[in-house]
Amino acid sequence: MSTTSVSNTNVISALGAGSGVDVKALAQGLVDAERTPRKDVIDKKIAKSEARISGYAAVASSLATFKSAFESLNTKTDFSAVAVSSAQTNAFYITTTSAATTGSHSVTVTALATPQRSISAAYTTTTDAVNSSTAFDITLDGLAFSSVAQTVSISSANATPTGVVSCINAANLGVTAALIETDSGYQIVINGDTGTDNAFSISGGDLSFTTTAPTDATLTVDGLSLTRSTNQVSDAIPGVTLNFSSVTSSATSVDLVRDTSPVKAAIAALVTAYNDVHTVLTEAASKTSKVSDYGASLVGDSTVQSLQSQLRDIIFDTSATASNGIAALRDLGVSVNLKGELTLDTTTLDTVLASNYADAVTMLTAGIDTEYVSTSETDADVAGVAGVAINTLTTMLSSTGTLLSQSTNATSKISDYNEELEKLETRMAALLINYTKQFSVMESMVGQSNSLRSSLTGTFEGMMSTYTNN
Repeated sequence: MSTTSVSNTNVISALGAGSGVDVKALAQGLVDAERTPRKDVIDKKIAKSEARISGYAAVASSLATFKSAFESLNTKTDFSAVAVSSAQTNAFYITTTSAATTGSHSVTVTALATPQRSISAAYTTTTDAVNSSTAFDITLDGLAFSSVAQTVSISSANATPTGVVSCINAANLGVTAALIETDSGYQIVINGDTGTDNAFSISGGDLSFTTTAPTDATLTVDGLSLTRSTNQVSDAIPGVTLNFSSVTSSATSVDLVRDTSPVKAAIAALVTAYNDVHTVLTEAASKTSKVSDYGASLVGDSTVQSLQSQLRDIIFDTSATASNGIAALRDLGVSVNLKGELTLDTTTLDTVLASNYADAVTMLTAGIDTEYVSTSETDADVAGVAGVAINTLTTMLSSTGTLLSQSTNATSKISDYNEELEKLETRMAALLINYTKQFSVMESMVGQSNSLRSSLTGTFEGMMSTYTNN
């Protein structure tokens, strides 16, 4: 309350003998009667705008999930999973990449690749003297170190079995050393990598070693004899790595079959994601929605109808990269029910993936290998159904898209409404001062009238008393 209004109120209170009316409460009541309906209108506008912002946020979140579902179906890589079976899983296991293709192969492993192992003479304790406890150099030479021999310096303090092992490992030359307690005592064991190309020699001081030379893996794949330096062979079958643990007793069949389970799961997730968007839009547009966060937030908003139309186009538009009758998601068993929700006929999907797998891939991906489809590639010629959907959804969710633009507009309106509230409060404060002044004058006049009445009454009573006494 301003200084003026406080002063006027004090004046009214000080008059004492007035009309008997609480003019302070009267003035405030008149102001409140004028302020309340106007403030309620503005508050409702703010609440509506805040609800719209919440509604747009809920829609955007569900659309982002829908977009992610398409991102699992927009490249050929997403359809490249294969399942592997082998008769001798105890001999080797198999891993695959997206480059693997279906087919059967014959694999025979006749020898494993082994590392070189050099074992020193035995020592009684871990701190026995090596080279009479004097400093010396260990020389590592051979194919494993290319054309340059490597040297490890052993100080007198490290001239023990433990010290030698520590210095070799610290040099990080591609060999590893360990001190093993055996039945004969403590022996230094030096291990290199597998394969004959990784052979090496080791000498220095009074150290002596017994060496087992490294060997290569030998195998036959589809009738081809191969020799490799490791037991992980990734260049024999495209997209396949053979990891050997033992030789095979005979030729082993390795079968690569297409694994459709990831694709089926991705399409099911797509259907679920669409239905989530549908639910959010339906609840946001419904006057009777009971959803607490965004229900009834976008009633009558044309954005809802626009988005629903675009989403239907995403799902049901025919692809320009249709192949052998597989032209849209509907051909994979995707349909809409009376509630506007998508359903998935898994029997139809299984049939298509079994008989028209490549056609389904072409329809969805347009044969794109890359993980990202540029937002400029909006034509189905360069982006399959999934790519076009991703581009459309990216535009919807962009900074210039409808959702963010509408949300920004609602935020701006809230700022305008808050300014209206401030102006209303300023006007109401001035009105209270005006009413208080008016009622102050009124109360003063009433007080003066009462005073005059009392004075006249006293005068007349005195006159009557004088007249009566006479």
